Amino acid sequence: MSHIKPSQSSSLDDWLCYLEQLHPANIEMGLERVAQVANNIHLLNTPSKIILIGGTNGKGTTARCMEAMLLVQGHTVGTYASPHLIRYNERVRINGQELPDQDHVDAFCELEQGRGETQLTYFEYGTLGALALFKRYAVEFVLLEVGLGGRYDATNIVTPYASVITTIDLDHKEYLGDTRELVGYDKAGIFRTNTPAIVGDLNIPHTVTDYGDEIGAEMILSKRDFHFTPLKDGLRWQYQNYDMHFSNPAIPAQNVATAFTALAKLDLLPDEELLRTTLESLQVEGRFQQLSHSPLVYTDVAHNPESARYLRTKLLDLKNQGFKINVLVAMLADKDKASVINELDKVVDSWTCAALSGPRAESAENMLSALPHDKQASTRTYSSVSAALDVILPEQSDDTALIIFGSFFTVADAIQYWKK
Repeated sequence: MSHIKPSQSSSLDDWLCYLEQLHPANIEMGLERVAQVANNIHLLNTPSKIILIGGTNGKGTTARCMEAMLLVQGHTVGTYASPHLIRYNERVRINGQELPDQDHVDAFCELEQGRGETQLTYFEYGTLGALALFKRYAVEFVLLEVGLGGRYDATNIVTPYASVITTIDLDHKEYLGDTRELVGYDKAGIFRTNTPAIVGDLNIPHTVTDYGDEIGAEMILSKRDFHFTPLKDGLRWQYQNYDMHFSNPAIPAQNVATAFTALAKLDLLPDEELLRTTLESLQVEGRFQQLSHSPLVYTDVAHNPESARYLRTKLLDLKNQGFKINVLVAMLADKDKASVINELDKVVDSWTCAALSGPRAESAENMLSALPHDKQASTRTYSSVSAALDVILPEQSDDTALIIFGSFFTVADAIQYWKK
């Protein structure tokens, strides 16, 4: 079924199966092919103001924060994010809402007719499909989340109104390099001459600023041009004439500060009252998301050392409230499991390991071997997240918090388990 070219009357599932098999590789770096197809169907001559959002972690929460702040002022906004948790439709939002399957099918039909013999990866197809939908809906602003790196990512074919880098850490080392300087240089590829480039990382590699200076980007840097200070009951954000205090947001304060700075630079920040009420109501699925009050259960997409360090701060908050910490972890095989576990182990009271499904999934036994030796004997392994939850949830006491983390796939499994 998936080898036969779908049509406009085919289902979105048929199209996605087809797209998965169009290109022999999941990832192929380079912009020539995707730019050629975009030009074939005139996707790049759009009046929308496009903000590119790159970074190792925090892209999704930064984009969601900016989206909310633009929508509350009445702007029309298209947002592209990946990967999705449950449904492909989550990747493209118009004014905060997912689109019906047929909209995606129509976009894929347009791309299929326009690509000729050019091969595209699944992600490239999705990126061009999103751009086609944003053009069709004629949104004022597009928030485009960069997939991998920046310089050679499919999203980088656009001409941005501004570029944002959230954080820089080691991930996808086989593509981006094994130092923060190499990763930073790749991510800085989304900068443009005389265009705002906002960087939220707290220890910015010199390669980022060197490249920005070399091309004449308008650099706005954390700890130099804008600041955020965590407070006991919230955060303080400072940029130019802004000096504001907020109660604790549900998303990382660093990403809030980066989003606010980008919008302030573009003169797109709402008034203070709207700013506060919108931030207070902001929730992002899968980012330290509470699934249950009794028993107390959270899930988080953390899958690299930097995101694990942020997760550790949330676990320390729970420890300080008197909770024991039980962790259920399931990750992909190409992630740095040992480093992630090392960031968390000192605050975790007990571990449980589960396997994910799919070609990149890590086995529960390999997850177990990444734990410290003194923890392995007492740690149970399960064939899936749901199989683990069937056993450990009935055992959980009121003084224990369960955290399910390690991948977008892990979070998706946890959310679907709860929905059942």
